[in-house]
Amino acid sequence: MKKPVAKLLTSFIVLSLATAAVADELKMKNGDRLSGTVISMQGDTLMFATPYGREAIAINWSEVDCLSMDKQLPITMDGENFNLGTISCPQSGTAQVASAGLADNPIIPLAQLKAINPVNYTGQVSVGGSQHSGNTKASAVAASAFFKAKKKQHQLTLDGRYNYGEDDGSMSVNNYAGSMKYDYFFSKKMYGYLQTLGEHDRFADLDLRLTAGSGLGYQIFDTDRFRLSAEAGPSYMYEDFRNDRDRDSAAGRWAVGMDWDIFPGRLSFFHRHEGYYNFDAKAAILRADQGFQIPLFSNLHANLESNYRFNSKPADDTKKSDLSLILGLSYKFSHW
Repeated sequence: MKKPVAKLLTSFIVLSLATAAVADELKMKNGDRLSGTVISMQGDTLMFATPYGREAIAINWSEVDCLSMDKQLPITMDGENFNLGTISCPQSGTAQVASAGLADNPIIPLAQLKAINPVNYTGQVSVGGSQHSGNTKASAVAASAFFKAKKKQHQLTLDGRYNYGEDDGSMSVNNYAGSMKYDYFFSKKMYGYLQTLGEHDRFADLDLRLTAGSGLGYQIFDTDRFRLSAEAGPSYMYEDFRNDRDRDSAAGRWAVGMDWDIFPGRLSFFHRHEGYYNFDAKAAILRADQGFQIPLFSNLHANLESNYRFNSKPADDTKKSDLSLILGLSYKFSHW
């Protein structure tokens, strides 16, 4: 191949790849134009990657006059859950959304576009004092952390708790638990999940309880003020006791989660309920955390929480149930 032809072919290939990669166009209110790739938009920030920059740049969404993108991304509009679609610019200050989930292709003001390919997340970190009854009777310190993130059809939830206390200088409370769950949404309400949970409770004779399973869930309600979901599926359970006989078995799992803003900005209530039935031991195991939260200032909340644990067939010389009452503070953060 002659050099001029080779150079021309190489230039054509590079130009074709660049044209394919640079599919999104952005026009600013000051007249500037950018070509590149839309990464996401949420809040008042558009993340936009250009072919000549190493990292995506943050652009003030209120300064955008026109946006066109031909690849499908999750798009959220006023009062709507996300739809997978594309965006074109029929005229200055507007956007036309094309999606199979919409009856038509509406033309809306740019201000009505609330999010593009968003990463939604919420979480909190809590510390407080607790009063225990059951297997342990003592004052204790409790700490917990919760995080949930959702992007497109994928959702990840992490949860961890730790309780420690002493009675007359002797340790009387020492338990902790951690869980991780992945959800894949088949539709706006139906999802499948993979889940694992690890628990330790010295004074319940439990070195380790490990569960892992999968199943189906359904988002019954999902509004700004009220959220309710339920899920169930098969699971595997392994229990390592300090003194009692270890056991492992197939199990059934069910769970319910609820968040209710009773008086928005003033009082909210949450409930987390997770249960197992161990088929080998014919034992029911229940974890239930619920409480009220009152905003104090900024992201800081006061919370009154109760944690209940129940095992219908506990280890020898231990009680079936434990109840913890926790009064403390929580730092909450979210973008949902």
